[in-house]
Amino acid sequence: MAESPDPRLAAVRALNRVLPGQGDGASLREVLRRGVPDGSAGGLTRDLCFGVCRYLRPLNQWLNDQLDKPLKAKAQPVRLALLCGIYELWFSERPAHAVVNAYPELCRRLKAGWASGLANAVLRKADRTDAATVFADYPPAVAGSLPDWLWRQLQEDWPAQADELVQASLAPPPFTLRVDRRRQTREQAVALLGDGARPGELAPWSLYLSPPRPVTALPDFETGAFSVQDEAAQLPAEYLNVPAGGRVLDACAAPGGKTGQILEAFPDARVIALDLAEGRLARVRETLARLGVEAEARVGDAADPGGWWDGEPFDAILLDAPCSATGILRRQPDVKWHRRRADIPPLVDLQARMLDALWPLLRPGGRLVYATCSVLRAENDQQVAAFLARTDDARDRTPRPESAVAVTAGWQLLPRDGGPDGFYLACLEKAHPDQGGPNKKAIDPGS
Repeated sequence: MAESPDPRLAAVRALNRVLPGQGDGASLREVLRRGVPDGSAGGLTRDLCFGVCRYLRPLNQWLNDQLDKPLKAKAQPVRLALLCGIYELWFSERPAHAVVNAYPELCRRLKAGWASGLANAVLRKADRTDAATVFADYPPAVAGSLPDWLWRQLQEDWPAQADELVQASLAPPPFTLRVDRRRQTREQAVALLGDGARPGELAPWSLYLSPPRPVTALPDFETGAFSVQDEAAQLPAEYLNVPAGGRVLDACAAPGGKTGQILEAFPDARVIALDLAEGRLARVRETLARLGVEAEARVGDAADPGGWWDGEPFDAILLDAPCSATGILRRQPDVKWHRRRADIPPLVDLQARMLDALWPLLRPGGRLVYATCSVLRAENDQQVAAFLARTDDARDRTPRPESAVAVTAGWQLLPRDGGPDGFYLACLEKAHPDQGGPNKKAIDPGS
C-alpha cells in the first residue's frame, strides 16, 4: 500500500517554490493547483501555505530571535518547516503536543536530521507564548507582515485607513459567489444554499457563503449555476452598459470569470476575450465552457491593438488591468513577497499605455470600465485622473456611493472584513464629437 502523503512535507515543498527568498518565487495559487493531497490532508497543506505567507515577516522575526546563529541559505526547507510549526501553534486549534512532535520527524524526512533537536526546542518555546504577545513588541510593518516599502505606501495613500488595511490583509477572505442570473434569482440561490448564505450589498448577483464549501458541493456548479468571484470584482461588468447586440472587448481576459459574467448579463453581446498568451486563453475557454457561453478568443496585447484589432469599434470595453494586487493580499498573501517598489512605475506605465491604446477603439457614446485589484492610488484614481486630463472626449461616469472613500476619480473600495476585497473601478464614457465642455465626475450612485 502506498504511503499517504505528508501534508506538512507537501506544504514545505510548496513554500520552497513560492518563497525562495529573492522575491521571484512561483505563484502560490499555481503551485497548490498542481500538487496538494486530497481531503483533510490537502486542507492542512493549504492552511500552512497561506498562513506562513500571510504572517511570514513576524514569524521570521521571532524565529531569528531564537537562533544562536542564522540558518544557512541551503537550510531554507528547515526554516520553512519551523515557520509552519510556529504558525500551527499560534493560529490553529490542532493539539500542541501533536504539532511539536510532528516537526522533528519532518526535519528527518527533509534529510536534515541535524535540525530535529532544533525543531523540538523552538516549537516548545513557541508553545509557551502566543502571537498577540509576540507581535505587540514589533514595529507596525513587521507585526502587519508587510514589506517596509508597502507599509510606507499605504501610510502615504491612506493615512487614516492604513492600520485597517493591514489588519484586513491578515484576515481570511470570505467565500463569495456569483449567481448565474439566467438560471435563478439571487433569492432562489440563497434559499437553495441554505444556512450561511447571504446576499452581497453592492453587486446584484453576489452572495456570501459561510463557512466555505468545496465547489463540488455547490448545486450545479459544474454546469455554471455559480462562479467563485469576489463581490467587488463583479462590479465592473455590471457597469458596462452594453446595447442589444453590442460589441464588447474584455481586455486581459484570463482566467475568464468576467468574460463569462458579461455574457450572463448581456447574452446577445458579441464578446472578444483578449489576452497575451494562448495558454491563458485556454483557461478562458474552460471557464466559458463550464458556463455554457461563447466568446471569440484572440491572442493580443491590449497596449498594441495593431496586431489584433479588425477596425470595427467596440460599444463597451472592460480593461481589468495588470496591477500590484495589493487589494487582494488576504487571498494572495504571497504577492507581498513577490512585489517590489520598483515594480510599481512600470505597472503604472503599462496601465496608461493600455488606456491610451484602447480608447480609440471605443465607439462615441460607449463606455470603457477600467478596473484593478489594487489599493495603490498611483494605479487607480491618480491613473484615471491623468487619463481624463489628457483625453478631451473622456468623461468620468462612475456611480459611487456617498459612503465611498474620497478619491479624485472613479470608485475605490477598500477591503472589508466579511465583505469585498480592495478594488478600484472607473466608468469612462466617450463623448460624441459635438459634445464639448470639461470632464465631469459622476458621484451619484444612481447615475
